[in-house]
Amino acid sequence: MYVALQALLVVLSLSTVSSAHAADSRTAAAPSAASSDAFPRARARGTLIVGVPYLAPEPVAGAKIRTPERLDGVMADRLGQALGLPVKLVQIDATQRASALSQGNVDVLIADRSADDGQPAIAEIGDATAISTGYIARPKAVIRGDTRLRDWKDAKGLTVCMSTAAFPAQALAQQWGATVRPYRVPSDALVAVREGSCDIGLVDDIAWTPLMKFPEWKKFSATLSEQGPRTERVWIIPNDAATQTWLTAAMSQWRRDGIIQAMVNKWARDVAFDVYLDQEVPDCHGG
Repeated sequence: MYVALQALLVVLSLSTVSSAHAADSRTAAAPSAASSDAFPRARARGTLIVGVPYLAPEPVAGAKIRTPERLDGVMADRLGQALGLPVKLVQIDATQRASALSQGNVDVLIADRSADDGQPAIAEIGDATAISTGYIARPKAVIRGDTRLRDWKDAKGLTVCMSTAAFPAQALAQQWGATVRPYRVPSDALVAVREGSCDIGLVDDIAWTPLMKFPEWKKFSATLSEQGPRTERVWIIPNDAATQTWLTAAMSQWRRDGIIQAMVNKWARDVAFDVYLDQEVPDCHGG
């Protein structure tokens, strides 16, 4: 089992690295011409400050470093690299977004909005502008293939596990009367599913498919009917023409180069390996 996982990890790693290098060169070349005028406050400060809805606490000394739920940090770092600026993440509550942006406490926000109401990729919201990152997802179940569980109506009273930052997943489980059990990181939730202490695990559907490509997840590749609204990850920036032009071009380049899916594929690979390392005993049904 270990050899199979390691072999697949190596193949996917080499593929991801190769794709990432090619994408990096293309992305760096595309929007750079206008980058000197984009994010003027960040350039004057020398740091790009990105507001995110959830910032995981720093691990205690000696704790295992594990892959976080959201790709916010990965996306922010890539944006900073394109601008040639270091990145600082700060947690901003939804009620504080407008003031944080208008007062210059952050240069850009990462937020979620509905992807089911036909909003355009670029939309003005008061004194700010929302620009799509291209990340669109809804929660998808991870369950054992030998269970009869196939529909969300049967989840009432069952234990559904996800990470603390998986807000849509928690809402979906609550909607169907399940017992929600959040974990600090997604690997902890998935280990609980493998070991039998959780009936259902939830990850974003965009990550479900690459995760299930690993042989260790074959017998956990059953799922439930698709439910819940889709959410879209967006950047929120001040209404600044130069910044909007540059960021719109950068996101168009991301879509052409498949940057988001490459990030998701790496996330799935990293989480799969986290689970392998975290699962100190075989799952209760035989590994």
